[in-house]
Amino acid sequence: MHIHTLKRRDWLTLLLILFVASLLRFGQPGIVEFYHDEAMLSTLAQQMAAGETFPLTGINSSTGIPNPPISVYIMVLPYLVTSDPQAATLFVMGLNVIGVGLLWLLGHRYFGQLAGLVAGLTYAVSPWAVLYSRKIWAQDFHTPFILLGLLLGLYGYWEASPRATGRAKKSQLIAQGLCLPILLLAMQIHFAAWALLPLYLLLLWQGRDRIRWRAFIASVVLSALVMLPYAVGLSQTLQEDPTRISAAAERSEAVQGLHFSLDALSDTAYLITGYGLETWIAPNQQSEMLAAVPSISLWWLIGVVTLLGIVRLLWQKNQRRYAAFVMIWAFLPPLALIPQWTPVYPHYFIASIPAYAVLAGLGVAWIARWVPLKRTGQAIILSAYVVILLTQAMWWRGALRYIDENGIEPPGFTVPLHDLRTIAHDLAAYDDVLVLSYGMSWSLHHESAVWPVLLRDTTTCVRTLMPEGYAVFPQGAFAVLVAPDAPAHPVNGLYTQGDSTSYPTRYGETPYMLYSFEQAPTWNGPTITDVDPISYDIGVNLTGYALAEGRIYLRWQLPASQEDINYQYSAQLFDAEERIGQADTVFWQQRHWCVGDTLITWAPMDQGDRADTLQVSLYRLGTGSQLGQFFNANVLDAAGVPAGQYAVIPLE
Repeated sequence: MHIHTLKRRDWLTLLLILFVASLLRFGQPGIVEFYHDEAMLSTLAQQMAAGETFPLTGINSSTGIPNPPISVYIMVLPYLVTSDPQAATLFVMGLNVIGVGLLWLLGHRYFGQLAGLVAGLTYAVSPWAVLYSRKIWAQDFHTPFILLGLLLGLYGYWEASPRATGRAKKSQLIAQGLCLPILLLAMQIHFAAWALLPLYLLLLWQGRDRIRWRAFIASVVLSALVMLPYAVGLSQTLQEDPTRISAAAERSEAVQGLHFSLDALSDTAYLITGYGLETWIAPNQQSEMLAAVPSISLWWLIGVVTLLGIVRLLWQKNQRRYAAFVMIWAFLPPLALIPQWTPVYPHYFIASIPAYAVLAGLGVAWIARWVPLKRTGQAIILSAYVVILLTQAMWWRGALRYIDENGIEPPGFTVPLHDLRTIAHDLAAYDDVLVLSYGMSWSLHHESAVWPVLLRDTTTCVRTLMPEGYAVFPQGAFAVLVAPDAPAHPVNGLYTQGDSTSYPTRYGETPYMLYSFEQAPTWNGPTITDVDPISYDIGVNLTGYALAEGRIYLRWQLPASQEDINYQYSAQLFDAEERIGQADTVFWQQRHWCVGDTLITWAPMDQGDRADTLQVSLYRLGTGSQLGQFFNANVLDAAGVPAGQYAVIPLE
């Protein structure tokens, strides 16, 4: 096994590559997405940094199975320093710059100086690699750890002397001990990375006569510790909901009948050449984006040299040792998804982008070996390739300008973080903030997750309110932020009174609107009939009602936010003992409760003039093993003792 050792001038090469990688990853750091997944992951990391929780699972995956908590543990590092998601974004960018350096080291050490240089530059400049290096998204920061694990595996298992002929270096023993734990850490960050587990098995098999068993046992122990939090968390999840995995399997596309698609291979071609970024960041405006930022026809040459790299690996005897390693790394993940048992997305193959860069490096280095004039010819080949990469870097800068200046339709690139931080800066003057958006669920609606993260250090209470069915009245001064997805005049215009501040984001997008209130506005609906406060054991008090306009209105007094358990409320009208009307719907979610808030809810309900009694209950729906069950909140008497499961209000 030939190893290319580092010389002093090679460190200058590394500095050049890191400079290029930093320029593109750190450049214009505010033009990044901070959307739903980023906000949910940040919430868990902020809570852990503050000592509020120690999560054993991460946010839910698209399958419904919770992700491992490793991504939270990594993101807690920047949030220990500051709650600003911009700093956490810079942390992710920094990790990926390190990843570029690790790839250069791998390419240089095992494939040669020129191959390492080209691989490093290709990975530093690739538009797809840069895109997936710049935000708080689990997929965006697993690759540096995969690269570190692979480097340790190559060094520990392939470079060590055989057991029968000599002792391994101490550093090689450490590498053998850390390889698997670091790979498992990386693979837990996002499920897609598990497709690369065969790489570890290949490292073990080809280095089987070099394994040191003490190091291997240490590796197994450390790996068990790395997996332990998720094992405990997943076990707890399955105890609460034994059907979680089976339900996810039933929702998979394989259940509908396995079919085959070449989408994964077309995505691979995009990732290799740099084409197709518009399909991801502006899928509904591809032609407009390409008209503003045309892709460069020369990029197909990157695909050509990548193919040459494959041929070289398979053709040259001195490269065949690495052929299986690089080919599995590059192509096993997309090949595994040709049978479409799940929808295919380009980010499933992020960890393979470095392998494509290695193949490109091998291809360029092979061409350089055969050109005449040797050094001069090699310089010409390298310069020509660098020009191609330069066009990719310039295109990326143009793409950033386009997505920063033009409104992008969903599911494309969302409002950039710097626009959100501008709004958050002004909201920091308020202790209470109310966000009006189309949904209030933290796990389903992005505005509900984004603003508590951005305002964590400055605002005591951040609530999200839907435009219909709920109105909240804080005790003191507060701000109302109307999100672009809210309809005109939400909540009957209750919160869109007086002067406002508009926050335009990108051309063609509805702006955010900010309204300021010194005190809660006056309720503009039907007059609420007061009742003696009726207490429920979840801390809520029912204080009034109204029957008007075919609706039931209920007034509540709220405690501080408690457990993230969501309740329904049921209101029923009776004439004597005959039920003549009923409303049953979702109560305002507990995550948004703030101590002292007054809440008014309303829902359609058939009514009759002859109703003499109103009964109101709060209950939650069972989930998992309790699916189909109902759990009522207790009504408390004056002594705080449970006295029933619904309030009884005689009607006037």
